[in-house]
Amino acid sequence: MSEIRTIRISAGRGPVEARHFVAMLAEALREHLLARGVAVHGVEHHGAREAPGRVALRVSADLERRMPELLGTHLLLAELRGPRSRHRWFAAVELDDGRAPAEPLLPRHELDLRFVRSRGPGGQNVNKRATAVQITHRPSGLQATCDRHRSQVRNRIEALACLRRRVAEHTVERERDRASSDAWEARRELLTREPVMCWRLDPRRPDAIVPA
Repeated sequence: MSEIRTIRISAGRGPVEARHFVAMLAEALREHLLARGVAVHGVEHHGAREAPGRVALRVSADLERRMPELLGTHLLLAELRGPRSRHRWFAAVELDDGRAPAEPLLPRHELDLRFVRSRGPGGQNVNKRATAVQITHRPSGLQATCDRHRSQVRNRIEALACLRRRVAEHTVERERDRASSDAWEARRELLTREPVMCWRLDPRRPDAIVPA
């Protein structure tokens, strides 16, 4: 089974237009990867979906060999107010180091559990009993829900496992943001100097981009 890696797309401290570029670039890369036979296992937006601060794509491994040309700085040339007003927006595409974050042990007093009726398939047992489980991690506000099984116990185990992964990833992201805030400013000039790929707005789709 292929290892799962994470591609991170970010515009640093760029304005909202740069964050729009992040969203469009993430979708363009997702389509590009699928067309090349790379499995995309999930997309996570940090911030508003249409203008996120960053996007994480979970994909099959060995991407250094399969798509090295996509890693680096991407440039969007957008004529937002006519041909005489061209704007340039930048985003960085980076691959994680492959190390999965350690999943924390979540103390029971930090968790809120709710049991609700499942809306999915599963027969009469699902409809009559509150088998779906929603768990909230109070310190972070993160939630996980599972209603895949008829058994409330199995749903609780799966929801808790999912929540532990999310809390671990949230912790890593928070630490990465703290460490990279100054680093981004230091490397910003270098990143914006030599883009690996240039894009333009797709004239057929207002919220999409195509290679320039």
